[in-house]
Formats: sequence, C-alpha cells, structure tokens
Amino acid sequence: MTALFDSLAQDNWHLFLGVLLAFLVIRFITWRIDNRPVASRFPGLVALLDLLVLPGMVLVAGTLLRLGARVLEVPDVDAGIRSLTLLVAHLAAGWAVARLIEVVLLVRADDDLSERVPKLVVGLIYVAVMLFALAVYLWQRGYSFTGIWVSTGVAAAVLGLALQKTLGDLFSGIALGVERPFRLGDWVELNSGIVGQVIDLNWRSTRLRGWDNSTHIIPNSQMAGQPIKNLHDDQHLYAPWYFVKLPAEVDPRFATALLLDAAMRCESVLKFPYPIVRLSEATTVPYVYMVWVHLKNYPAMFRAREELFREIHRSLQEAGIEMAPEVREMRTRRAHISHAEPPSILLALKGLDVSGLLTADELEEVAARGVYCHYDSGHVILAEGAQSDAFYVVAGGLVEATVTLPDHTRKVTETLGPGKHFGITAMLTTDPSFIEFTAKSDVSLIRIDLDCVRRIVAARPELSERLAGVVKERLDTAEAARTASRQPVRRLSLRDISRRIETVMVRPNRFYHRGR
Repeated sequence: MTALFDSLAQDNWHLFLGVLLAFLVIRFITWRIDNRPVASRFPGLVALLDLLVLPGMVLVAGTLLRLGARVLEVPDVDAGIRSLTLLVAHLAAGWAVARLIEVVLLVRADDDLSERVPKLVVGLIYVAVMLFALAVYLWQRGYSFTGIWVSTGVAAAVLGLALQKTLGDLFSGIALGVERPFRLGDWVELNSGIVGQVIDLNWRSTRLRGWDNSTHIIPNSQMAGQPIKNLHDDQHLYAPWYFVKLPAEVDPRFATALLLDAAMRCESVLKFPYPIVRLSEATTVPYVYMVWVHLKNYPAMFRAREELFREIHRSLQEAGIEMAPEVREMRTRRAHISHAEPPSILLALKGLDVSGLLTADELEEVAARGVYCHYDSGHVILAEGAQSDAFYVVAGGLVEATVTLPDHTRKVTETLGPGKHFGITAMLTTDPSFIEFTAKSDVSLIRIDLDCVRRIVAARPELSERLAGVVKERLDTAEAARTASRQPVRRLSLRDISRRIETVMVRPNRFYHRGR
C-alpha cells in the first residue's frame, strides 16, 4: 500500500494533499455531529466512516511527509517515517474497528441500563483489537513474538509484583464481566448489608447507587470474593414473604382466609401468581403464619409491604382479632391495650389561622359537620378548573398546589402541611379553581360542607373581611403563576372579593326567608 502511494505521490502530490484535506474535513464533520441527532440516528454510519477515513488519512499524511523529506533532501528519516506511518495506520484501524464494535453494542442496548455493556468490557475490546493490530504490524515487519515476550518478561514480572492489588481488581472485574452474575441496572445485596443498584463496572471497582442516592464504590476483588444476592432489575418479579403472629385460639383456616383476603385487596400485589398463606409454625404460642406475595419488581416492595400490613391490620380489626403479644417472663399479667386514634376534628380546627375569630360553639358546629377523608399519594383532590363545594383542612401529610403553564408543564405554587387549608378561594367566589391540589404523600383531610361555612359567615358579617383577606393573600401569592397559567383570571381587588363573599353569603339567606 505504501509502495503504491510512493509511486503515485511523485507527480500527484497536489492530489494527495487534496485527499488529506478532504479526510480532515470529513473527520471534523463526524466529530462535530458525534453528539447530534444525525449521529444518534446513524451511529453505525459515523463509525464506518471513521474506519475508512482514519487509516487512509494516516497513510496519506505519511506519504506526503516522506515526499517532503525527499524534497528537503533528508533521506535518513525516510525509513523511520515509513515504519511510523504503518504503525499508526494499524493502530488507527484497530481503534476504528473497536469503535465500530462499541457502537453496535450501544445500539443493541439502546437506553436500557440493564442491556448496557460495562466500561470494563468496552475497554478490553479496545485493548484486544489494538493489540491484534500491533501484532499484525510486527508480523509484517518480521519480528518474532517469542523474543518479544522473553525480553519483556522480567519487566512484566516486576510490574506485576508492584501492581498486585490493582491487577487483582482488574482480573476480578474481567471475571465479573465474563460471568455476569449481575447486569447494569440490577439491585444487589452484599454481605455487609449494602443494597444498591449497579450503575457501572470499570477496571478497578463496581459502583452501586443506594436508596439514599449515595454511591458505594466496591473494589472488584471484594465483589468477586463474597456472596452476592441479586435482586434483579425492574423487569424481574420479586417474591418476598412476611410472617404474622396470631393467637393460637384463632382457627388456622379462618386466619389463613383473612390473611389471603387482605393480600388480594392490595393493588401492588400481583394476582397472578396469586398470594399464598401458610401456617408456618404451630409448635409455639403464638402461631406464626407466612404470607408469600409476588411483586412486579424489587423497588415496588416498599409500597407493597406497607399496603399489605395495612390491609392485614384492617382484616384483623374487622374480625376482632388482636396481634398476639410475645410474653418473655413466666409471670403473667393483663396487658394494657393502648388506643391510639387520630386527633379529633375539633382539635385540628383549633390550629387554623381563622379559628381565633370563631366562638367555641361555632367551632363545635363546624367540627360536627366535618368528616375525615383519606387520599393516597398522587390523588388529585381538587382539579384545575373544577368548582369546590367544600372547605378542606390538612390533618396529616402534604398537599401540593400546582398550575399548568402554556408549555403544558406544571409549576408548584405552594405545599400545604398539617393545619393548612384550601378550597376557600374557589368556594367563596364564582370562578373555578385555577390551582390544582394533589396529594404529595398519603394525606388525611377534614372536609367541611359549604352550607355550614356560609351559615356561620352570614351570622357573623365581620368574618367576611377576614376571609376576604385570606383569599386576597392567596391570590397575590399565586399572581406570577396565574399570569403564566393557561386560564387567565381577572385580577380582583380586596373590595371586589369582599362584595363577592357578601353576595354568596346573603343569597342563601334570602332564599331561606322566601321559602318560609
């Protein structure tokens, strides 16, 4: 190949120079689009262009360099330039082949973390292909591999002794990459109790991301030398079992039926394979029952476990069965049963900012008309554009207030915690709610009917000004979000809000007197 270039370059050096410039332009273009949509749509084409361009560019550049040396009458460097050109061309071709293999593997993996190839394997591919290219070059030059290995054996032994621990991590990583006891994206549990998701496997360590978003860096030699519990990725079923202790007086058939019914009511528990309940231990008191369920993956275990225990508590409570206490002393005594209940509605209402304007009788009247309601995380309590017919008080959990922007994204305007309230703005005005209230966590709310609030405000006109102030403060706080919202809302003054509240409060009383 180089002899052909030499014969052609004698009279066509300007053509070779143009080819070199063309190669440089093509390589610059492929480098510029490497992270662009074109490269993402045709990554194999870009890698194939590199395979053709890089070796050719090196050969053309080497030929022109040798021609320049001859023109400058420096003949002693001709052989060195020729050898160096061939070496770099072989290495460039090896690198391009390894790059093409990497692109093929990345295309197969797509965006799925579990299908990605660890960086250690990719690095080994580059090293193996480039070493093969180097071996081909040496073979073409007539070198003996035996002499090379003997001459470098002493240096390799000294280097291996100095890098013993590092090489141990390297070969352990190679063993993990070949055997693949886990893949990228799998959740694993180690002997030390560390649980994390495998995010990378390089030449020295394995990286795990824990539930607290921290990264655990484990040397490959430690990973390869300990038992690993693979919990698999999001596409793998997870089947844990839980133990429940019940009094021996409860019929086992009745107990297993109750526990199975509780498991079947859980939304996070798969119905196929169906849950299984077995009497696990009946030689001791209390009896131990095993509840075996299947979940869609390991991360779903936390939500499903809470839901399962909650439904088991509900089933046992409805059946009048208490969890069996464990007695560790020979003396017997009557156990005290604790009754833990949520705070009363009256106590929760006393924490509101408007409770100071209500008398004790009015608070008791509102509490009598209020009821507890519970929502799971993510439930939309009051949708954007809906008309509220109640007044809500947050008793527990968090409620998120959001608006929709013109680009269809949602913006959080406020997060309401225990003691906060909402629904008064849309309830006391004729406009629909421009804010959407969603349960950010599992929440418990106190719902108060509209008629109760209207009747109290109608009897106490001084409350209108205070309610108008609360509504005005809410509107001013969300003014920026209202401007960006899809639904334009007319700006209201404090006087306009007061008039609307008076109109809403007086109108039911007029209808009431007309009816009488």
